[in-house]
Amino acid sequence: MKKYIISILIVLVLIIIAGSLYFSTVNNFKREGRFQISKNDFPINIHRDENGIAYIFAKNKADAIRGQGFVMAQDRLFQIEFYRALIKGEGASLAGNSMLQSDIKMRVLDLVGNAERHYQFLDEETKQTLKWYCEGFNDYLNVAKDEFPLELSLLDIEPSPLTPEEIVSVTHFVGLFHSQNMEDEVLSLNLAARTDLASKLLPLSVNLDRTKPLDFTTDSTIIGFLNNNKTEYQQLSDPFMAHPKLGSNNWAISGEKSASGKPILSNDPHVDSRLLPGMFYPIGLFCPEFKAVGIATPGIPGLLSGRNEFVSFGVTNAYGDSQDLFIEETQGDFYKFNGEKTAFETRTETIEVKDSTSVEIEIRSTKNGPVISDFPVFNILTDDVVSLRWSLAETKSNSIGFERLLETKNTFEFREVLKGMDNVFFNYAIADVDGNIAHQATGLVPVRAEGRGEVPSKANLGDTWLGFIPKDSLPHMVNPDRGWIGTANNDTRPDDYPYYYSNHFSPYYRYQRITEVLSEIKKFTTEDLWELILDVKNKQAEVFSPVLASALKQEKSTQGLAKLLEEWDYNEEIDSVGAAVYNVLYNELLYLVMNDELPDELEDMYWENVYYWNQRVDDFILSQHEFIDNKNTPEAETRTDLIIEAGLKTKALLTERLGKNQDNWTWGRIHSIHFVSPLRPEGFGSDLLGAELWPKSGSNQTLNRGAFVKNTDREFETSWFSSFRMVADMSDDEKIIGILAGGSAARVFHPYYKSQLEKWKTGDWIPYWISKEKILEHSEFKLTLE
Repeated sequence: MKKYIISILIVLVLIIIAGSLYFSTVNNFKREGRFQISKNDFPINIHRDENGIAYIFAKNKADAIRGQGFVMAQDRLFQIEFYRALIKGEGASLAGNSMLQSDIKMRVLDLVGNAERHYQFLDEETKQTLKWYCEGFNDYLNVAKDEFPLELSLLDIEPSPLTPEEIVSVTHFVGLFHSQNMEDEVLSLNLAARTDLASKLLPLSVNLDRTKPLDFTTDSTIIGFLNNNKTEYQQLSDPFMAHPKLGSNNWAISGEKSASGKPILSNDPHVDSRLLPGMFYPIGLFCPEFKAVGIATPGIPGLLSGRNEFVSFGVTNAYGDSQDLFIEETQGDFYKFNGEKTAFETRTETIEVKDSTSVEIEIRSTKNGPVISDFPVFNILTDDVVSLRWSLAETKSNSIGFERLLETKNTFEFREVLKGMDNVFFNYAIADVDGNIAHQATGLVPVRAEGRGEVPSKANLGDTWLGFIPKDSLPHMVNPDRGWIGTANNDTRPDDYPYYYSNHFSPYYRYQRITEVLSEIKKFTTEDLWELILDVKNKQAEVFSPVLASALKQEKSTQGLAKLLEEWDYNEEIDSVGAAVYNVLYNELLYLVMNDELPDELEDMYWENVYYWNQRVDDFILSQHEFIDNKNTPEAETRTDLIIEAGLKTKALLTERLGKNQDNWTWGRIHSIHFVSPLRPEGFGSDLLGAELWPKSGSNQTLNRGAFVKNTDREFETSWFSSFRMVADMSDDEKIIGILAGGSAARVFHPYYKSQLEKWKTGDWIPYWISKEKILEHSEFKLTLE
């Protein structure tokens, strides 16, 4: 019997060893040696360090960009192929009915058609850069068929050559998720159709640096001419698409405020990178024309965030309002435009669905754009015929912006290049070796005849766009006397700003924390600014927590919660009890304040649009607005009444989930982050494919973001967060410091799949080298493209 057990154990060990060897090689790729490719002018050398970061060395710019296309295909082919299908509206052909609604949305918005039209306006320099990138990408497809990622075969994807027009479509896709106004206007339309309180619920924007309010008229034409309710709101379930929530922080200090005597710049984009290996790709690019290192967006040449030899740069979302909804006046197959009866344009699209029948849709368009109200995926709950006008369908920019950042020599050249960036709405932070710092917004934002564009308008008025905000007039700040610049998705429009740029902004709390720290009289080091990225002090809680504690003291059963809040230092560490109590209680209070005002069918739509309501509802609570009273009860509730009720709900929820011992009510036990494989996000086998569940510090309002979408299940899983952390000291010629929430390779089981994740979780950093000598010193593999 003993020998039998030993034999079984030996067999199991052999199976484990064999399995480990199989999984370590099954999804590998060539990292050293040579590939013979066809489009390069000279040999291209690719060095990879211990973290899998690829550093491209080329003898000219063309080969550097070709090398970027090659390694992007090698590392992220599955990711790019899936996003290409997503953008084209062909996801259902790969994943079945779960992607059908997404495909319908993409076909209606016609990103492919918009990109093809835009491509015609690009200058030869930009077209050449896109061509080089495609050549490198397609060379990989030709020479490395035997090492394509396992993910492609599992989903039966056959890669096809990449085209320059498809790269442009990726920039439009990024711009789509930067343009949140369509969702805002849909929500405003639905609210106006269901409640006469709609105008009181519009977003509130606050710029802490502004000394007087901006003067804009509010276009409230949605009130009074809406039709009947149409359908119920249904949130789409889509396992492959990250929730389109975006944020970020960036800042730069001048040499006068830095210990090194040179500017220091920080950036941490907040996106949903839970699907491994994450949304960003780490890379270094070196040739006689430039040397640069940072992160790239898969499918776009150049860098998104990082530094070249002279300039460092980082991004946040500026949320420029590039979209307007129009309510059409129709008669049968016609609509009226400027009083004239006009026939709808129509096109028919056929969507292939895996393991099911194809779906054919007919898309109507007006002079404003496609009619989105014909399709439930857009969640318009009235019978109005609603069209969408989007500036990116009209762009005539001769560049895409990213491809020209690499060669800039100073802040002023960099800002000039950003003028070509129509498709995305960023706040760039910029610093250079000469000592300059700046903030600059980007994007193509219309100037409206009606003033502001936060609600739908009547369409039968002719062309209501008067052109676009001049690029020199987009929000910006250059070398301010205070010695620092920074943005956190907040309203950055200064005093007397004459244009309506947007009304979709983050609450000011993160920016307030940046201001608090960078206004200190001290010399900041690189390490200081890295620690600021990891900061979890909640400035919202600093205001709200005393208000909550004061009310909770009025009821014996909630006095214990008041004590926990009073003892809390407003830092949302994973072991903080105060952070758990505060976030749960605030969450419950929001429901109590607003749900009696919100139509039942719109509650989910309202709460998931965080920036729409966050600053506005906070103002309701602090000002003890009339909404505090529950209109469904005969008595008049006070703010104290609602806080006590929210406290009782909080106490019950934490007790149910974490037990009666309040010492166990720590934030990290209910606030988590779940990294997963797109092949198996959850369920049996997901751990084998790399899934990890970790407690998460921070919240929606902290610099170290741990943001979550409000939901009726009272779940607090982080869905967008600091996905890449970076600090660039312009006195350091060797490196920037950074870390990625993931890795380099979109290949399950590969050592680069989540090669930076462990250090990301512990708050550590790794060097992203800009020194050739340091790259060669740390090179573990060298691949030559001949």
